[in-house]
Amino acid sequence: MKIAPKNRVQRTLVAGAAALTLLASTGCGAINEQATTKSYSASDGIVANVGPIGLRNLLVVAENENSTGRLLGTVVNTSDSPVQLSLTGSGTTATVTVPADGQIRFEDEANETTVDRPGAAPGALANVTVRVNNESADVRVPVLDGTLPEYSSYVPTPAPTESAAPTETPAPSEEPTDQAGA
Repeated sequence: MKIAPKNRVQRTLVAGAAALTLLASTGCGAINEQATTKSYSASDGIVANVGPIGLRNLLVVAENENSTGRLLGTVVNTSDSPVQLSLTGSGTTATVTVPADGQIRFEDEANETTVDRPGAAPGALANVTVRVNNESADVRVPVLDGTLPEYSSYVPTPAPTESAAPTETPAPSEEPTDQAGA
């Protein structure tokens, strides 16, 4: 009969060890932040909200920091009235009117919006002030070039410059000269 107490002690120790193992393996997950609860921009552009306007995947595509840049991304208006949106950066402003409960996709040809210059080199972040009605926010928008194939068709090409028309120079006169003597 001495075997029974020994089995109870062993069972208690095994159950306690199992409980500690279970607690130790789940305890780390209980105190760590879950990645799925964090909001982040899953693409190349930024995500920001200013008043009733939501900027989704906003970025600028340009050849360099001083060339014309094209805005890409989507602007969503959650209000029941049209909203005037201004994006100002590096001395240049782009303004669009976003329809009530609507959106504007800058990738669409009808909504093509350019800026004179992005103000940052490709691979850097450009400082942009977003103004909606009386609210504004400063955001840092990525500038990309055409290196990635998905953006190459959006890089604005410089407008051809008109060169001066060639001018014709009169041909030298070919009058015979009298070299034989006078």
